[in-house]
Amino acid sequence: MQVTVPHGLGRAEAKRRLEAGLPKLEQHIPGGGSLTSDFASDSQLLLVISAMGQKIPVDIAIEDDRLEADVTVPPFLKMMQGQIGDFVKTSAEKMLQKP
Repeated sequence: MQVTVPHGLGRAEAKRRLEAGLPKLEQHIPGGGSLTSDFASDSQLLLVISAMGQKIPVDIAIEDDRLEADVTVPPFLKMMQGQIGDFVKTSAEKMLQKP
């Protein structure tokens, strides 16, 4: 599933804000899930959200004007795909808003 989050921050500032927001993100995963993150490059963030015994990989491309997230929802959680996509989008929007 693809999730796009537009922004006007430029790539470097968007990356900085994502880095600053990641430690707080885990607290907002429903059901007490966990999160691992790794910047593969200055323009790629790899996340794995663990919830309900499942792992949800999220590959985020950081562009100058948007984030492009590729979210892989496991079959067990397909019925929650819309909610998972909304969580990723809303979380990214909140992290980008905070300086």
